Amino acid sequence: MKKKIAIILALCVFCMGLAACTSKDKSPDTSNIISNDTTNDASKGTSNDTSGNVSKKDEKDTVVCYSFGVMSGGPAWGQYQKGFYDACKELGWEGQYLCPTTDNDMNQLFNLHETAISNGADVMIPCVTDNEAMSDILDKAVGQGITMVGIGLQDPHIPVLIGTDNINLGYKIAEALVQCMGDKEIHVVTMQTILAHSGQTSQVDAFEKRLHELRPDAEIVRREECNSSAQVSQDKLSAICLANPKTNAFVSFDCYAGLGAATYVESEGLKGKFCVIGIDASAENFKAMKDGHMDATVAQMWYEMGYEAVKLANDLRNGKEVPANNDSGAEIIMPKDIDKWAQKLEIDI
Repeated sequence: MKKKIAIILALCVFCMGLAACTSKDKSPDTSNIISNDTTNDASKGTSNDTSGNVSKKDEKDTVVCYSFGVMSGGPAWGQYQKGFYDACKELGWEGQYLCPTTDNDMNQLFNLHETAISNGADVMIPCVTDNEAMSDILDKAVGQGITMVGIGLQDPHIPVLIGTDNINLGYKIAEALVQCMGDKEIHVVTMQTILAHSGQTSQVDAFEKRLHELRPDAEIVRREECNSSAQVSQDKLSAICLANPKTNAFVSFDCYAGLGAATYVESEGLKGKFCVIGIDASAENFKAMKDGHMDATVAQMWYEMGYEAVKLANDLRNGKEVPANNDSGAEIIMPKDIDKWAQKLEIDI
């Protein structure tokens, strides 16, 4: 039962927060890892690759690199995949991105990691969503000498992590809200994937801290969750605003939450009267901003995450010193910046 509960809690989570865990029997070589104090928190069921079919180590000279995610495509993982494949192509590596046939299916995700190990991976970029459930899998990877750079939860088997820094993201979202609200009163709702998501909770905590530094008078009306459903986000926001008429702002820690809030603004005729801060750079967010139903979005740099994960793995293989924790960055995007960002990220609005 405990295992089932853990898997259910992981279903909608791509954890950017870091979690402490005690190491087991095997440990990765960390002789060229630079410790620092930074806290960090896309082809389904099969793969896309950059140089043909997967091969066993003893059947090829090309480095085979596997990366994993909870889904294929979309505003976040689509950019991650592109960065991953671009870096593999530059290095002449055989890149394979694997994800479940059903979005967020953790059992499939774990099994795909096992498959990569069996297929003789040289490099793995694991998506760690549950330290305990993945411990034996990562033990095998360490035992086979596979180079690993992690995304998701911090894990003792993986010496290097890359992802969005939770504190920085929370600060950026607060700064975007204050910039958009000007001197208006702030009565804001926060919406994340699930409230039990420790990484997102630390992002919201950082948001509140920075918001009260910038605007001590600001009120957090409510913290909510939407399970990555725009409709749930819209419905919950509608109910909150009915019960709390002063509510005039909304910030997203889930890419679908902001879209639900933008739909609420449109349906209630609140354009220019209710502030919505989205998350991630996507065609949907950009369109909502152009239509005036979303005021800004904060982009997690998913392309950079995928790209730099491969480059960090290459540095590890070549014995270079590599920081243990690497922030892939976050940027505020205002309406005036949409066209520039759309061109940079090759997003068709």
